[in-house]
Amino acid sequence: MSCQRSILALATGLAISPAALHGQVTAFSNNPPPGDLFVNPGSSDQGQAVGASGWYYNNVRNSGEVGIRTDLPRAGNGSVWFHAPSGSAQADIEYLANAVNLSGNYFAAGSLAPFSSLTGMVYDWYRSSASTVPTYLHPVMRVLLDADGDLGTIGDRGGLVFEWAYNPAPPSSVPTDTWVTQPIMDTSVLWGFGAFPDGGYTTSLSAWKSAYPSAAILGFSLGVGSGWVGDFVGAVDNAMWVLGGSPISTNFEVVPEPTTWATFAGLGLLGFALWRRHGRSVS
Repeated sequence: MSCQRSILALATGLAISPAALHGQVTAFSNNPPPGDLFVNPGSSDQGQAVGASGWYYNNVRNSGEVGIRTDLPRAGNGSVWFHAPSGSAQADIEYLANAVNLSGNYFAAGSLAPFSSLTGMVYDWYRSSASTVPTYLHPVMRVLLDADGDLGTIGDRGGLVFEWAYNPAPPSSVPTDTWVTQPIMDTSVLWGFGAFPDGGYTTSLSAWKSAYPSAAILGFSLGVGSGWVGDFVGAVDNAMWVLGGSPISTNFEVVPEPTTWATFAGLGLLGFALWRRHGRSVS
């Protein structure tokens, strides 16, 4: 079966229309190989646009580092590489609705969709064995939200975070030096920040949606650091979310590789389908 036919078959199995697959794109590094690297030694959050992709290196501080690079390739020649050298360091990459630059960092000025339309997310993550942070830590995925859906008020913003440690039967140590495909479904536990109290680290995505029926999605975020004790090195790739049954997926690369373009498009959806089938993470 050809790659394109495989993608369509997966879409059928997930009740996703083939037309929805047009929501899959590739975000390229701002530089040629080995890629770019955004570093901020200061304590004030700073960011940088990733071309015109809608993605931004963001919330980077205290010598945090992030870039689309060839250091840890996943699907093709690149991935988003992170380094947080201390507990106060942070580095994220975020997809934001109508982003605006405020004092060097980026914030959403629009909404992607109602929170109620979010049915799942999936991403690939990697933790290097060179990391010295606690063994349960890995790059996280967040959904950024406005609690009442009114974008004219900004005091009710925050988000939800997925970490393996807060889900059933968490491992004491996550895998190292290998890629893990991490689906996040309605039954997955996420903890909240900002205007979203964490609820004891036991609240499912479905329960969050019920608690905030008017909330709007401002964007999606992947990142490391902020309070992690030690040094972290790792990466993410193939980020996808499903809104109203339609998947939107991004693969991160350093240079275009047309011969593998169709493969890039199907990887996030493949991980989502594998999780639906087996009910677990896959590497």
